[in-house]
Amino acid sequence: MNDRFIDGNLIILYALSKTSLTQDGLPDHILNRIKLCVNIHGLIMRSKPDKNRTVIYIVTNLDYLGYVKEELRMAKIGQDNLVVDTKSKNVRQTCDQIIRYLKGRVNPPKIYFVGSTWQRESFESNSLTKLEGHVVQFEGALDSRSVAEIDKENAADAPKKGIQIYKKQAKGKAANLLLNILFQNRSEAKR
Repeated sequence: MNDRFIDGNLIILYALSKTSLTQDGLPDHILNRIKLCVNIHGLIMRSKPDKNRTVIYIVTNLDYLGYVKEELRMAKIGQDNLVVDTKSKNVRQTCDQIIRYLKGRVNPPKIYFVGSTWQRESFESNSLTKLEGHVVQFEGALDSRSVAEIDKENAADAPKKGIQIYKKQAKGKAANLLLNILFQNRSEAKR
């Protein structure tokens, strides 16, 4: 990303879930993600100079699509700024689709990924390699479902630990070891 600059904003609303629709419509954890997405969109609209180049990339299944669009419409977000992905089935496939979507752009947008807080590890393990060179920010919404439901859904998004994850862990351990040695030597020198 040496000679490129950030141009626009891409908010990825990850509205995939194995939970079925409720009588009132969308499950609460999906509504929480939508609320967070709307808040991020509002913040961008109030504060960023490239606000007019903001796109919301909705990752959902066909059952949820109409409900998600309706929630965004009620939040006064224009339908012309929405891109829909119903092909992706997990975070890894979403990252692949985002790369295809951004392929033709000379200058990439800042990417905001809106999911549940427990999806951070899965998203970061995928984005480290697939979205390298892009400015990416994870935004986690609360998910009040039971641990069993979350674990079942998390199995589909289990991170594939590639070489980048191990490199990051090794750097962290090396830094901790070095700091421990430095501070241990300082405390011994003061005695």
